[in-house]
Amino acid sequence: MLSKDISRHLKVRKVFAMNVDYRTDTGKRRHHNEDSIMIDNKRGIFLLADGMGGHQAGEVASRMAVEVAYDHLVAMLKPGYSCADIFKYLTSALSKADHSIKISTKNNFSLMGMGTTLVMMVIMKSRAYICHTGDSRAYLIRGDIRQITKDQTWGNYLVEHKKTPREKIPRQSWHILTQAVGVTNKITPELKEVKLEQEDILLLCSDGLTDMLKDHEVEKIVRKYKGQYFNKTAFALVEAANYRGGKDNISVVLVKYKPSEAELECTICHGKSKV
Repeated sequence: MLSKDISRHLKVRKVFAMNVDYRTDTGKRRHHNEDSIMIDNKRGIFLLADGMGGHQAGEVASRMAVEVAYDHLVAMLKPGYSCADIFKYLTSALSKADHSIKISTKNNFSLMGMGTTLVMMVIMKSRAYICHTGDSRAYLIRGDIRQITKDQTWGNYLVEHKKTPREKIPRQSWHILTQAVGVTNKITPELKEVKLEQEDILLLCSDGLTDMLKDHEVEKIVRKYKGQYFNKTAFALVEAANYRGGKDNISVVLVKYKPSEAELECTICHGKSKV
């Protein structure tokens, strides 16, 4: 016959937790919202897209981008993957979204010319992995605010590759994309890895926010609400952008990283044969 000795002990381990807040808003000037976001806090997947195209085609493009990319990431990402693996799956998720939009435009004349920005973030343990195309942004708020991604615009291209002084670049050039999902022949995404620290805040946003607010203004609002009122941060950012004019759709995704140590009770059963 079998008897069991049961022993219990406590193990202290680091638990990775994230507070998440998000919001998307039409703004004050647009008739419909062409931004799309996808949030999966449990898996650590966060996506934001800002669509473009007439007759609401931008809305179709952004929604398709986040849905296709998300489905691919859920199917492919598993715990324990290396940095190279995660970036490989982020890049393939981008490619699948790009292909889906291009196929849709071929089959539907009303959708011709539609495209979207796409910024994707995967958080695993103490690292954030970011894949980016277009001019939607990712920021890190730690000691100060730092833009992680680089806008893929004609203005930045002229500065980096043609050495054109910033003051000589027409204002509109900063809004002309050099890459976008669904319209660029061959996309070369920007890939970034961020090692996270306690209380770091990551922000994904469309240009409807950053065209209305300067970086230091965004930082001030985030810091004001970063404590117990963190779940009001997204609303506050959107309201501030709308107060300034809300010229475009506004979308924000905020993630506060909070690793903590917890005592976990472990139960061990030892089976013993007994005559």
